[in-house]
Order: sequence, then C-alpha cells, then structure tokens
Amino acid sequence: MGESRITPSGIINDAVSMIGKMNDSSFPIDVFPNKIRNIILNMYEYLAFPIDYTACSMMTAISTCIGNTHILHFKTGWDIKCIIYMALVGRPGANKSHPLKTAFEPLFRFDKEQKEIYNEEHRKYESIMSLSKKERLEQGFDMFPREPVRTRFLVSDITQEAMAKSISENPRGICLYMDELQGWINNFTRYNKGSEEQFYISLFNGYMYISDRKMNTNNIMIDSPFSNVIGTIQPEILIDTFKGSKSNNGFLDRILFAIPEIQDKLYWKDDDIDMSHFNEWNTIMQSFIRMKIEHDEHGNINPTRLEYESGARQKVMEWQHQWADMLNMEESDKRRSIYSKFETYIHRFCLIIQLCKWVCNEGDKNCIDLDSVLKSIRLVSYFKNTALQICSMIEGVMLTPKQTELLEKLPDKFTRSEGLEVAVSMNWSTSTYDRFLKKATGTYLYHEYGNYKKAQ
Repeated sequence: MGESRITPSGIINDAVSMIGKMNDSSFPIDVFPNKIRNIILNMYEYLAFPIDYTACSMMTAISTCIGNTHILHFKTGWDIKCIIYMALVGRPGANKSHPLKTAFEPLFRFDKEQKEIYNEEHRKYESIMSLSKKERLEQGFDMFPREPVRTRFLVSDITQEAMAKSISENPRGICLYMDELQGWINNFTRYNKGSEEQFYISLFNGYMYISDRKMNTNNIMIDSPFSNVIGTIQPEILIDTFKGSKSNNGFLDRILFAIPEIQDKLYWKDDDIDMSHFNEWNTIMQSFIRMKIEHDEHGNINPTRLEYESGARQKVMEWQHQWADMLNMEESDKRRSIYSKFETYIHRFCLIIQLCKWVCNEGDKNCIDLDSVLKSIRLVSYFKNTALQICSMIEGVMLTPKQTELLEKLPDKFTRSEGLEVAVSMNWSTSTYDRFLKKATGTYLYHEYGNYKKAQ
C-alpha cells in the first residue's frame, strides 16, 4: 500500500487498493474518485465484472466525453488531448463484453436520442429539397438548405472514409466501439494495405487530417480530430495478428491493454446489484456529456486549457527523467518503443483523472494537481506491465527448464533480493538471475515498485 497516509481519504484509498488486490486485480482502482470505484467494485461483487475491464472501459468512455472540450497545455506548441486506444484482452468467456457495454451505455442512449432527432430533421430536409428553388423561396426556406448532420459519440464497423466523415461532423470527438477488435484490425488489409493503419496512427496523435484522394469529390480536412478506439480481443487472435514484422511499425505500441491477472470464470451470486449503481454511473456520465465544446470567433475549436500546478509539474519532470533513464538502458528496440508512448499517455491520464475528480466533487479543474500525477504514474505502471505481457506473448517467450525450476521455487510474491537468494541456492549468478527477471516479467511475473508477483 506504500507509505501510510493517516487521513480519512488516505485510509479509504489504502482500503480500496487492498480490496482490488484481494479481488485478484492489479489495476490501481483507487486512481478513481470514490463514486466511480464504488460502482466498479459493486459490479465485480454482484455481476462478476472483472475490475480491469470495467475500469478501463469507464476510463475510455469518460475520455470520449471529454473529447476536444479540454486539453492539457504542457509547453508552447505542446497541447495534449486525452485520446485512448484500448483493448480488453481475455480468453473466451472471460466476461469482456458486458463491462464494456455497461460503461458505454449512457453514450448508446445519447446516440439513440440524437438519431431520432436527426431522422426528423432529415425528413424535413428531404421535404424541402423536393421543392423547386422557386417554391423554397416562396415558402420561406433557404434556396440551398444545409443538410443535417448526425451528432454522435460512437461508430462501429466503419471504413476509413466514413470514419473521417464522422469525425469531421462531430468536432467534439468520437469513439470507434468494436465488440471484437479483430474486425477493425482486419480492415487494415481489406482495402489499401497499410493506408488504414497509418490513418489511425495519425488520429492517435490528434494532428490535422487531410483526405485528398483521387475520385473523391468530397475531400475532408479536419483541423483537430479526436477519436478513441476500444474493443475486446482474444490473446490468440492478437498474437496471430501482430506476430513477426506486423508489430514493428509502432501501431501496437499505441494500444493500452486491460488484462486481469486471473481469468477464471467466476461463480454467479444469488444477490442482485442495486440499480443505484447504474443510476450513479449514468449521472456521472451525464455530467461529462453536458460539457460544451467552445469555438472562437472564427469558428475554430477553443478547448478549455489546463496546466500543471508547480508541484505536479515538478513530479512529472522527475518521473520523465527516471523513465528516460530506464528507456536508455533498455536494449530491446521493441520495448523502447513501448516505453516511449507512455511519455504521451501520462499527460492524457492526468487530464482524465483531474476531470473525473472535478465531476465527482473531489477536486477542481483549475489545474492538474499533484494527486492526479501520482495516480497517473500508477496507471502507467499497470499499462506498462500489460504491454510487456502482450509483447512477450507475441515474441513467444518460453522459459528454459532451469528457468522453469527457479520460477516454481520462487514464492508467489518476492523482492529482487529475496528471489536472488533462491537463485544463488541453485548456483545461479547474479547476472543470470537478472536476465531471468527481465525475460519473465510481463508473461510469468508482474513487477511494480521493486516487488515481483507471479502471474496466475
């Protein structure tokens, strides 16, 4: 639990963190405000929703609502949006889809309401367009009325061109929601090989997008695109999709992975969950949905800018220096690429956490505070471990018989020095032991704050 914090909130945070560990989850659930983590824990308790899947789905849903309404200003010319690409990874029957759908339910309802409004407006538009130009003027309509646009948060199973059109029509931002991410990835080779993959790499950065293809009379230019991606995928499919050179272009490194440590099927409970938890989640999401996107006098998006308070900024800089040292010592180019993306994600996490605290009345949105930075660092640690786990799966990490023997002799939880004692008793050298730790971490071991834990 780290250092003791003898305050009411500190005691609660430590207790919630311990509950997460008891529920076989390494996800740092206490990064969320009390209201949100209480919902997550109750959904685990009564609906058997794995904490990792629920928490990561909710975080992505919140990020989708934030969209272009708020940014984090770090330096001149360096503004950060909270764009997230998230994959819920699990074996068949691991209960991935239900937490995902539940987290996004408020956005589904919003989109359904907006679709009904759009249908009515489009019927009126078609009725007007059926008139001659003279009749339109005589009846008080514009000669060339503007075709209505469908406001939405979510899209699914969509082509690159349709995705670009949806983003241009929804400047606040959208989320590509795929229950099975395999369909999204398969689109990369269905049409122009590599083109769609590069399209989503560009969207991840939130940079200006220009579509200027031949035979396309409706070329699109999006000044400030915002697009999240989320869905589920099985480990075997993920490995098969990205094995070999397919994982070397940096695309996979942009994806965050939610992977529960234990994926055994949980027993149903006879007791039902109280509907108040669903209502609470809807209330929280409605607060995010109601946030307005601002524009300047020229019609350009003008998001609310948050900056780090002095102590928070100092901590971010300190973290980055330590992170850079770790990256510079890393020999694997693949792992270096993974680590480098978290220098982007830590800012995105900070923005999400700060606005979560504001909506849940546990903070303001005047700036990013130190508490949000510390929590974001813990999120980075979690997603670093899951990314390394995926990396090891794709690389096909296999232990030698001696390494397997050592793994079996190690306790479920141990420090480096405790494990070294076991290795030395087997006549291992310190350097050989350290290479084992590096190889096993991500697939066979989890590592956080100097402690190791066996993967189940």
